Amino acid sequence: MKKIITYDGLLDINLEDETVSNTLYEGVQKKIKLKNVTFEDCIFKNVDFNEIEFDGVDFVDVIFENCDLSNKSFNERLLKHVIFKNCKLIGTSFIDGFIKKIEFMKVSARYINMSGTKINDMKIIDSDFSESSFIESCFKNIELMNVKFNKAEFLKTPLNGVDFSSSDITDVMFDLMSVKGMIVNQFQCVELANLIGVQVN
Repeated sequence: MKKIITYDGLLDINLEDETVSNTLYEGVQKKIKLKNVTFEDCIFKNVDFNEIEFDGVDFVDVIFENCDLSNKSFNERLLKHVIFKNCKLIGTSFIDGFIKKIEFMKVSARYINMSGTKINDMKIIDSDFSESSFIESCFKNIELMNVKFNKAEFLKTPLNGVDFSSSDITDVMFDLMSVKGMIVNQFQCVELANLIGVQVN
């Protein structure tokens, strides 16, 4: 049976050591603090998180739509069954986090940091991940479609089987460990060869 999302309007109180379920939040602007909170089966719509402080917050079965989560920290946190749609995630950090079944759709995620993150089932579509960082990340079941990775870095991050052929990898920094087995198109082969110091005549 489908769970019913109740309308709550504004997240306007500080929350600590709580689990919040089945709630729609829209238009959050007030300065608040969330500490040790788990959101389950919730929707955040048109929410600006710039005035919202995170401290130990997990998200399970959550949708973010038209939200600004720039410079937020999800470090060492759990995100499971989460969708980011038309969101700003500029400079957002997921370092050493645990991500399972996550989708990024039409997001601006420049400078996003997923270093050390364990990622299982991630889909990125029509999004900008330029200058992002994936260092010692662990990927499993990754789908990419029309993603900008300009000047991003993938270091000590195995990319075996990950298909970059529809994405822009201009000036991306790869190491030899990371590129083994990754899938690219014929034009990207030249770019990739130059990046790792191979000359193509």
